[in-house]
Formats: sequence, structure tokens, C-alpha cells
Amino acid sequence: MRIAVDAMGGDFAPRAVVDGALEADSRCGADLILFGQEERLGEIMAGRPGASRVQVVHAPDVIGMGEAAPVAIRRKRDASLVVAMRWLAEGSVDAVVSAGSTAATVSAARHYVGLVQGLRRPAMAVSLPTPEGSVLLADAGANAAADAVNLAQSAGLAHFFLKVTADEASPRVGLLNIGHEPIKGTRVTQRAFSLLTRSRLHFVGNVEPQGLFAGQIEAAVCDGFVGNVLLKVFEGLSETYLKLLESHLDPGGVGARTALREAFERFQKRYHHENVGGAPLLGVRRTVVVAHGRSTGSAIANAILLAANLVRSQVFSRMEEELERDGILSDLRHDNAFYMLEHLKSKWGLGQG
Repeated sequence: MRIAVDAMGGDFAPRAVVDGALEADSRCGADLILFGQEERLGEIMAGRPGASRVQVVHAPDVIGMGEAAPVAIRRKRDASLVVAMRWLAEGSVDAVVSAGSTAATVSAARHYVGLVQGLRRPAMAVSLPTPEGSVLLADAGANAAADAVNLAQSAGLAHFFLKVTADEASPRVGLLNIGHEPIKGTRVTQRAFSLLTRSRLHFVGNVEPQGLFAGQIEAAVCDGFVGNVLLKVFEGLSETYLKLLESHLDPGGVGARTALREAFERFQKRYHHENVGGAPLLGVRRTVVVAHGRSTGSAIANAILLAANLVRSQVFSRMEEELERDGILSDLRHDNAFYMLEHLKSKWGLGQG
């Protein structure tokens, strides 16, 4: 197994990426390849334990966080992210990990690696905790905007990801909205509701944000803008909540303080982005893991370990086989075309009388 790591991607790159790669090297059971500016990486790695085991591939260009992704990946063919994706597309590596621009990672994955048959756009998947376990959020930031088909197909991706990874034969999927009624939300969410209602998925209807944690669903669907905002609010709240509680505890209540800290440490170990590492980009034909932009070395190491586990379990190839065998992605696109045709007929009074 060989894993490509975008060494120039992230707020603290390349040092944090090098730290993470060296930390993960002895634990991931894979050969690691850093893509980036060879001289700079060599200076950081010089004399460090395990550095000789990590290969470096020179890629002089860097795609910045503020660059227009579709343009950047075509103009900067020697960028670290682009070269890594080309290696993945060619089969020279088994996975790519990047903490760089999410938009650029998604664009490069679509352009070079490709999507599963029938899919319009990929979706990032992130697990959020519930009292009973967790709920899968898709899309968590791959695409800021989405139409009805995108939302419905994200539900299909979530369904098969849980089927493959959690042995959920029929996971309950909800559409994140501002109310339970079918007429709530935008025209896009209303149409997505209609598509999902007619689909073969176990669609339970609209779910309000507070309902995400009620244990009523295994997956929630939304566009990437809403999903990413929700994820970052959740991250900030979890970090702030401990500080607020600690500041209001009785200083003499050492036992309560210790118990509280231990509980939050267990929580953070499972769900904090540093420990989770990254989010799989569902719908891509090969394994791609998107790490948080502010990832430290530990977060990069965990993202690499996640990628290794996904490759080892053949999650992406199994999902592709299931999706193509089932045909649900194409069915959703067909249903949407039929819906739009019927809507136009009704609007213009065609076929009446």
C-alpha cells in the first residue's frame, strides 16, 4: 500500500505535514510519499528518525487557499496536490491525503481520478456524536451549493458508505431542514424531499438541526455550505463547552472536575478533528481523505491512518461496486428529469383536455 500526502497543503504546511507523516509511518503499514518542494522538505526532515523511509516527490508549485480551484488545477500542473492526484489516477499510489484547499482537492479528484458512474458531485462525510452512537453528515463541505439531485445523491452515497463500513443494511436518512413538513425549506430542499420520498432509500423525511442528535437517523444530508458551517459550529462549541463548565464548577469539587475532564477527553478522542484526522470524499473512484486546514502533525498522522484503513478495507471500491450494481444514482437523475418534465407540462397546460 502506498499513500500520497500533499506536503504543501494546510495552514501549518509543510512542517506539520512532515511531522504527521513521520508520526504515522511506523503505524499505518503503508509506504508514505510526500509531494512538495523537495529542498524545503529535505531541510525539515534532515536528521529526523524515520525520515529515510518516507519518499519525497518534487512538486514545486502550491495551490493557495484563496485560488479558484478549477483554474488552479489546470494551470499549476506541477502543484503538490495535482501531482499526487495524477499518481492516484495512474494507480501509482492507493490514496491521497491533503489538508489544503478543499475546493482544489475536490476539483482535482473529479478531474484526474473521476467519479463513480451516474454521480454528479462527490460529498465529504463526517460522523457527529449522538447518545446512541453517531450520525453521518454529508455533505460536510465538498460543494457549497447543491441542487435537488446533488442532495438526493449525497443520501445515496451516505447510505452505501454506512452499508459498507457499519454493516447497516437500511440506514435511516434525513434531509436537514428548518421544519419537518415537506413544504419547509427552499425549492431545492422541497424537490430533494420529493426525490428522496420516491427513492428506494430509507428516507425518514426532514430533520431539524436539534434532531440530528436524537438517535432517529443514521445519516443527514445537506449542501456543503450548511454542512461545513454546522461542523465548525460543532467543533467550536465542543471546545468552548468544557471551558465554560470548568469555569463554573466549584473549585473544591475536584472529583466532579476530574470526571468532567475525563468525559470530555473520551469525547474528543473519538470526535475532535485532531483525532479523527480527516473526512473521506465519497463518490470518488479512489481513496481521497480531506484533512482540516488547520491540522497539526497529530491530525495529519490520523488522516493518514484513516486513509490506510479505508484502503485496507477496500471501502471505495466496494462502494463503487454497490452503487453501480444498485443503479440508484442514475435512478435519482432520471426521476428528477421526469419531475421537471411533469412540472413544465403542468405549468404550460400541456397534455390537458
